[in-house]
Amino acid sequence: MWSDDRYPLYIKMRKGIQGHAVDAFGTTYLYVYRELAGYGPKPWLVGGYVNRNIIDEERRRLFLMASVGAGALVLSLLISLLLARRIAGPVVRPAAAAAEVSRVDPEKVEPLPGSIFRELNEQARAFNAMLRGVRWLEIYVPRRLVERLMTEGAEGEMATEARIVTIMFTDIVGFTRYSEGRSAAQVAAFLNRHFAMVAEAVEVEGGTVDKFIGDSVMAFWGAPEAQPDHAERAVRATRAIAGALKILNERRRAQEKPPIRMRIGLHGGPVAVGNIGAPGRMNYTIVGDAVNTANRVEEIAKTIMTPEDNICALASDAVIHALGEDPAAEPVGEFAVPGRVEPVSIFRLA
Repeated sequence: MWSDDRYPLYIKMRKGIQGHAVDAFGTTYLYVYRELAGYGPKPWLVGGYVNRNIIDEERRRLFLMASVGAGALVLSLLISLLLARRIAGPVVRPAAAAAEVSRVDPEKVEPLPGSIFRELNEQARAFNAMLRGVRWLEIYVPRRLVERLMTEGAEGEMATEARIVTIMFTDIVGFTRYSEGRSAAQVAAFLNRHFAMVAEAVEVEGGTVDKFIGDSVMAFWGAPEAQPDHAERAVRATRAIAGALKILNERRRAQEKPPIRMRIGLHGGPVAVGNIGAPGRMNYTIVGDAVNTANRVEEIAKTIMTPEDNICALASDAVIHALGEDPAAEPVGEFAVPGRVEPVSIFRLA
């Protein structure tokens, strides 16, 4: 212990405590001691010693335990995070998906996946059923009406009200003759392609396709959203249909098929718009004299259209006046309309 080769311990110790180290027998011994007075004529020297290898082993063991503990803590945090995300994902995803349904086309919203948790799996099934219902709803109900119902949603929001709108009626010339000798599937496929072309032109201009009547389409602008430029939108949609029909007929002629011929009538005026029907079966539609007049304008095209015309699109003076000016609109005269005292001035758009 008191070898001349001893050297101090380079550690901080409490006041009164001393220590040193001695290298002996191939290892190092650490000595710690202090003087203790009052127990004899001279102070006692009380202390102890330990082999350094034992300390190093315990230190390594403590470090290993600390490392294992830290690793276990990190692993448990990662597992907790993964489990939280696994659980939170199915909980948060329906809310985000529902918000997407209300903001965009439901066709773009992906169905929710199932979950190993029964409650979350039932939630996903209920949401997917709702999503299918909304998609079907957009097929049978005008899309713009669905969008308004989903954004506003409160009862009474679609109450019947008076609006100034522009109404369009379209009709296929000679459709009855075209249908003869063709199967129901062929006729339905033809109509679906035709209606898709018309509906696209209407919806691009913010219009509402009200209904399909045989081979005819009824659409309007100015409801459910207020559209101060409803007449301009209707005229642009009419000319877009004329352009699409021209391209279609050029392709049909190249295939040695007869052209598709159409009549279109536009009229604007006050109507009642809203939910109309029986308590158990309502339609969002428009009614009024302006609707009947728009239909009559389309029928007037029968007397103006020539065999060489692929399309005859007419507009009443109410539409032209709402436009303010349309140099391309060609006046064709005044025509008596059943149900109206005054004749209606008619202009040709295409």
